[in-house]
Order: sequence, then structure tokens, then C-alpha cells
Amino acid sequence: MKQVLRGVLMMGAVMMTSFAPALAGEGSNGPAIDGPGNDGKNTKTITVDDAKIVYRVLGKGGTPLVLLAPLGSTIDDWDPAVIDGLARNSTVVLFDNKGVGGSTGTTPGSIGEMAKDAVSFIKALGYSKVNILGFSMGGFVGQEIVETQPQVVNMLILVGTGPQGSEGLSEISQKLQAAANLTPEQQFLGGFFSPSEYSQGLGKASFARIYSNAKDHEQPLSKESFTAEFTAVLGWAQPNPAAFERAKSVSNPVLIVGGQYDFFIPVVNPLKLYQTLPNARLLLLPDAGHASFFQYPELFVQEATNFLKN
Repeated sequence: MKQVLRGVLMMGAVMMTSFAPALAGEGSNGPAIDGPGNDGKNTKTITVDDAKIVYRVLGKGGTPLVLLAPLGSTIDDWDPAVIDGLARNSTVVLFDNKGVGGSTGTTPGSIGEMAKDAVSFIKALGYSKVNILGFSMGGFVGQEIVETQPQVVNMLILVGTGPQGSEGLSEISQKLQAAANLTPEQQFLGGFFSPSEYSQGLGKASFARIYSNAKDHEQPLSKESFTAEFTAVLGWAQPNPAAFERAKSVSNPVLIVGGQYDFFIPVVNPLKLYQTLPNARLLLLPDAGHASFFQYPELFVQEATNFLKN
């Protein structure tokens, strides 16, 4: 049964993106490694098809939660407050797409191919069924997986994302170009958080957490890999009436998380997802942008943990 989760009512009290278990699920014998989400010491490599994929496994317990990254991101670009929070109760798996970060191979230029690669990676680790958390572009990939290979997915969490043909997504070129001359921190704050003083302050805290050991971060995407990912996103931006019909067949439980002032994926898109997916919950966070879960990491971890447990 659908359930709308209540947004945090903080704006009355306080005036208020870069762009990353002991048991690994039924029938699985995947690895388990402890450590902070941005600690390169936990980085491992596995050969999947024609590529060596870089990954980390954190935490202990239950069905593994596989994270699918946004456009232009590596495993070092997730907020540690989110990763470490989730790893307290779940096995968390992060990985770089083909051709991204430390992974070799050619980065796919379509969401469908990215989904196939993600499933191949999951199977290579020995997991028979996983939970998935997809952020932005990763949410597109997560939707593609659950719609085409639902047997691989237990539960799905979608953050800052929308259905195929999402409203406003086709304008991403102009939005990225407008930020081209900004510093990395300015791009992060402007793209991932709302303009309010409160949200910007929390954004600066998130930026500091992610880049506290910036010298150890993986190299940014090559021009070729970024272009491939960007092409995949633009492909997803094209309306496809059949996509909504396909989404209606998804029976897996889905938690959809959106920000009130999402710059890249306007809030109407998670609402459309909620109205389309039969077994969905919706959490809309106030005065938050594209990376709402980076702004409210404790709240998000609590809601995601409760969702995965129930």
C-alpha cells in the first residue's frame, strides 16, 4: 500500500550537488569489508566481462545494498555521513562504472547498457538478490534494472531522480554550461543544494566531509567517459510513453526521495514516479536540492534503514 512519508518540518524553526555484510542475501557468498565510505584502503577489483571494476564493500548484515552513482561521479564522491550511516545496518556496495575512476573498459552511452553492466557486476560478486540505491543517473539505471530484471532486486531506493522523459532533464546542458566557470565547491552547492542560507551551510558541511581527503580521491572522469554518461542521460530525457506502462508492472517496494528545490530533476518528477509505481513510498524534503540525502543524512539513513527493514 502506498504511503507518503512526512517531510521534515524544519523551515518554521530554522530559516533555511560531485556530481559515492556478514550475510550478503539469500544464496549469496559475496565479500564483506569494514571501514569508512571514502577510505581507499578498502578498494578492491573484480573482473567483469571485459573490464576490471573497482569496488568497496562496507558494513555487515542482511541483503547487500548496491549504490548506483550519478553523472560524472566516482566511488569517492558519496557523502561519508550517508555511506557510513547505511553501513551500520546493511552491507553497502559501491563501484565505479566501466571506464570511470579506477575501472577499465568503455563507459556505456545508454542507461540500458549501464543497467546490464551493473547486473553483471552484482552477479560477479556472487549476489543472487540485492537492494539498490540509485542517485540521479543511478536512479535511471535502478529503474531500468527493476523493470527489466526484477528478479535481481529486492527493494529499490531512488534519490533525486525521475522517470524516463523527466520534466526539465533535457535542459541539463544549459544548466551545466552555466556553472562551467564556477569553483568545484560553488558547482556542488549550486547544483546539489537550495539557495537558502540554511541549505548552503549544510552543503558546505557535506562538501567538507566528501573532500576531507581530496588528495586520495580517484581522478575525474575522462572526456570520453563523461560524454558517454552525458549521452545516456540525454537519451533518458527523451519521452517514452511505453516507459510509464512498463513501470506500472513493478511490484518491488520503492522508496522515492526528492528535494523541494531540485535544480536538475524538478520535484514534479519524483511525484510522477510515486503516482506510477504500484508499491512506492514518497519522501519529499523541504528546502533541499538535488542531493537532499546529503543535506539530511541522519534523517535519510533512518528512513532508508526503516524502509529496508520493513
